[in-house]
Amino acid sequence: MKRVFIILKEDIMHYPPVLTILRLLSQMGTRPVHIGVYSDVAARKKFESEGVEFWPTVAYNGEANLITKFKQQLLFKSQVKRYLQNADITKDDRVWIIQSETIVLLSDIIGKYKTILHLFEHVEPKLNWKYRLLNPSYDIASVMSKADKIVCCEYNRAQILKGMLQLKELPIVLPNKVVVEDEELIDIPSDVKELVEFVCSKIANKKVILYQGIFLDGERKLEEFCEAVSALPDDYAFIAMGKGSDMYDRLKKQYESDRIIFIPFIRPPYHLLITKLASIGVLSYFPRKGQIALTLNPLYCAPNKIFEYAKFGIPMISNDIPALKYTYLEYGCGECIPYPMRADQIISTIEKVIDALPKYKQGAMNYFDSVDMKGIIESIIL
Repeated sequence: MKRVFIILKEDIMHYPPVLTILRLLSQMGTRPVHIGVYSDVAARKKFESEGVEFWPTVAYNGEANLITKFKQQLLFKSQVKRYLQNADITKDDRVWIIQSETIVLLSDIIGKYKTILHLFEHVEPKLNWKYRLLNPSYDIASVMSKADKIVCCEYNRAQILKGMLQLKELPIVLPNKVVVEDEELIDIPSDVKELVEFVCSKIANKKVILYQGIFLDGERKLEEFCEAVSALPDDYAFIAMGKGSDMYDRLKKQYESDRIIFIPFIRPPYHLLITKLASIGVLSYFPRKGQIALTLNPLYCAPNKIFEYAKFGIPMISNDIPALKYTYLEYGCGECIPYPMRADQIISTIEKVIDALPKYKQGAMNYFDSVDMKGIIESIIL
């Protein structure tokens, strides 16, 4: 049986699209092996019952000091290499390395095995100084040329990478579609159930505008959404859910009310219990000044949340950027808010979507059904 080794230096719990890859691989008659960290013990046991293996590594702490982070990453590298050396890998097996930082750490194994390199973000041609210390001789074009397959999560990013590195083939585009079966949301942990019940009590009989994702100053603008919903009638509520940060704390302190609700990160897939309550899903991606990646990644964003909204037929609104604009135009699943995205423009866009909600809901479901994840993954592991 073909083994597929999924390798990621971050905790896989924070990467729902990677959990989807594991789930689908286990359904496709392969033997998935995750090398890394999965801190959700209950979910890990469920995956194990479905045939997924987990080989643990050191947990990377992004908040640690620089020396500690260097030690953790070097230990991670040695653990992964030892696992692979002892795995008796054959020509039928695949080594699937996810995320650019993981690729940097493991670049010297690429070419030794049938290797798939999977990028979630646009990458700069030159490493920053921290990763240059970890891998002084790293050359991205040389590394990518040794891969059997390269995977990007968005079409424009794939084209940019092909042109930037003069690749012979366009990388395979695997969208960040999250696949979760409804039965996975039945046996709910008590802490999540309590939180969901609290939220339901706050939004009863209200139209819910939902933002879910990270809180990142400069790139994710949410103040205007808080102001817009505050100005809408009382039958509207705004939920902001995701990883806490200074921005999260600041917005919560400034805007929290009976109709503006802040929810911390909920481990997947249980965050979808909040998602399914929404009438409209919010996306917010603004380019930032600096490296080209800070511009390209927001403009050609590839959010898993768009599929999480679409799974439940939830239409979307966002600022005007190409990756989302042309998805909305093709499938009729959402609307862009005109620049510069003021509160009054958000209100008009919300009202436009609510007035034609069945049409937008159908568009969202059509978009969700348009991506065949199993078919794309099969082409990747061939």
